[in-house]
Amino acid sequence: MRAQFTDTQIAQILTDFQLADIDETTKAILGFAVKVTKAAPSITPADLDHLRSYGLTDEALFAIVEIVGFFNYVNRIADAFGIELDDFLEQRRDFNESNG
Repeated sequence: MRAQFTDTQIAQILTDFQLADIDETTKAILGFAVKVTKAAPSITPADLDHLRSYGLTDEALFAIVEIVGFFNYVNRIADAFGIELDDFLEQRRDFNESNG
């Protein structure tokens, strides 16, 4: 199931997801995503158990790490070549909205 966020929630998440008006499971996932991005070698079994306590399966944990890793990979390529993904994604969103 895909989470749906309001524009206000998205702005809050971008500002400080810990203070955002979102559920605790999502906050835990986002916190884990930050840790995978900034300090993957420091992930411990306790980090995984913490997410499992929210009902997440090992398959879900793998998917989270896989998605975070993919986004980090793409961002590093974009950074290396000076590609502004925000502009590209904004244009794609505008195109989809006008053709949707």
